[in-house]
Order: sequence, then structure tokens, then C-alpha cells
Amino acid sequence: MTSIQHRLSRLALRVVALGLLAQPAAVAQDAAARGLLEEARQAASDGRYLDALAAYAEAAAATPDDPRIYEQRANLFMSLSHPDLASEDYRRAVRLKPDDPVSQANLCWSLALANHDLDGALAACNEAVKRDPASYDAIGKRGYLHLRRSAWTEAEADFATSLALNAASPDEMFGHGLAMIHLGHEQDGRDEIASATLDSPGLVNEWAARGFGARGEIRPGPAATRAGEPVLSIKETKLFANKGTESYSSIRTSCGRMLAPASAADQEGALNDHADITWSGECRFGLIHGEGKLTRNGQDGPLTRYVYGREIATGEPGELQARKLQLAYQVLEEAAGP
Repeated sequence: MTSIQHRLSRLALRVVALGLLAQPAAVAQDAAARGLLEEARQAASDGRYLDALAAYAEAAAATPDDPRIYEQRANLFMSLSHPDLASEDYRRAVRLKPDDPVSQANLCWSLALANHDLDGALAACNEAVKRDPASYDAIGKRGYLHLRRSAWTEAEADFATSLALNAASPDEMFGHGLAMIHLGHEQDGRDEIASATLDSPGLVNEWAARGFGARGEIRPGPAATRAGEPVLSIKETKLFANKGTESYSSIRTSCGRMLAPASAADQEGALNDHADITWSGECRFGLIHGEGKLTRNGQDGPLTRYVYGREIATGEPGELQARKLQLAYQVLEEAAGP
């Protein structure tokens, strides 16, 4: 064996050794990420939404190329009625797993509900249907997107196709009825909506939240935003709280000056309910944030630290709470950026 061959052999052994050394670290990192995912799922199941979002953020930092993290966090955002934030996570999942029709359909659905990047939503829905032509769910979601775009003929066709694949779907029946009303077949559309709601009366409220009334009326919803624009503003109120453990009264909102109470008798109650009459610090997502002073009746309060509306105590417990809040709201900060 030549000296060059000896050197190459030693180099190969070193590469193998380094690989063996790196493997346990990678395994440990993956195990830690799985543990955080399980922690997040359990927290969400228990209604500890703030804890779940913090765990998802830590999991994303540990293994940023795992699409499960973004899919599961997006699903949580959808359950909390934040499709704008869900769409950002579904988009990340699609980048990592572009061949998955379910992720594509979910991206389309969340973008349509948020009224954001409707062209991108259509591309995602088309991709989902292309990859799974028998998915009545993907086709129905594209039907809703067409309603959002006022493309009534395309909406009617998609809902009709979806119903042909799954005739017993009240949701698609409702959407089909809406499309028919806007195409001029008002009575037929109303009859179909009546049939859809016969055993599913909650559909009326669900579709009202999506921007459509049972008679075809279009309700005001979120302002349309285009691709490249932030999906939300730091001025929009976004409150994450654990179910049953935090109340609105313990979270400082309304960063501006409080309106004067109706009478002097209401003064004390108003002050108790709205201690944040004036805040001299920062306001983010409708919550007071940073260091500043609360002012009551012209008297300065003590310098206080708030993180996304929560008063942070000194010491380790306060720092742990602040870190959890910062992790949970990190995704909002990213979504509000350019």
C-alpha cells in the first residue's frame, strides 16, 4: 500500500469515526424534538395553549426541517380561529413536503379563510387536486376559495364534483347552494342550504364566520392582502391564553387612554376593570409590552415590566414566564414582519 493510500485509508477511518460520534447527537436531538412535540400535543389537548405554542417553538428551533411541527402548530392555530397564523405554518410544511396533497389543501384553506394571497391559495388547491383527484375535501376547499374570489361558476362546479364523491356532506351542500344563489338560481340554492342545515344547524354560524350568510349575503371579513405583504399587523389584537387558567382581567390590553366612565359612581369599577388607562411603554398585538408606567387619574404608577400583556414578576419564575411568552408569540412576530 502506498503512502497516499495509507493517508486516504486513515482519512476514511476518521470520517467514519466522526460519523459515529455525530450519530448519537443527532439521535438525541431527534428524541428531544419528539419529546417537545408530545409535550405540545398534550398541552393543547389540556387547553394549555400558551404552553403548547411555546413547546412547538422550541421543537422548531431544535429540528427546523420537520414538517410535523408546522402542521401540528397550524392545526392548533386553526382550532383557535387564527387561519392567518396557520397559513404561515402550512406554507412551511408545504416547502418541506411539497408532494403531500393534504398539506397543500390545508394551505389553500387557511389562506382563503385569512383572505391572504388568494393566487397562492389557488395554486395550492390545484396542486392538491392534481395529486389526489378523488379528494372531495380538497375539491370542496377549492370551491370555497372560488366563492371567496367571486368565481361563482367555478365554485358551483367544484362543489358539485365534491358532492358526487361524497354526497352526504352538508358543508359542501351549503357551499353549492351559495354558488347557485349567486348564479341566479336563488330558490334552488336556498333549498339546498335548507337541506344542508336540517341536521347541521351549526353550519349557518360556521359559514357566517367564513364570510357568507345563509341567503347568499357576503359578510365583511378580513381585508385582502397579497403575497409578500405581512399576514397580520402588530396593531391587531392577538391574545394567547391557557384555557381556564388566565382571564382577560389579568392581561393588560387597550394600550391607549380609557374612555371616561358614564358616571362618577362607575369610576372605581372602571379603574379596577381597566387599570391600563395610559401606558407609557410599547404596545404589540393589542397588549402592553416592555417596561413603562401605568397611569391612573393622573398619578404615575410604579415602573413595571410587561411581556405581551402579562405583568412579569422579578426572579426566576418571572423570567420563565417571560421566556414562555416570547416563544409563544415568536410566530406572530415573524408573521408581522415584511
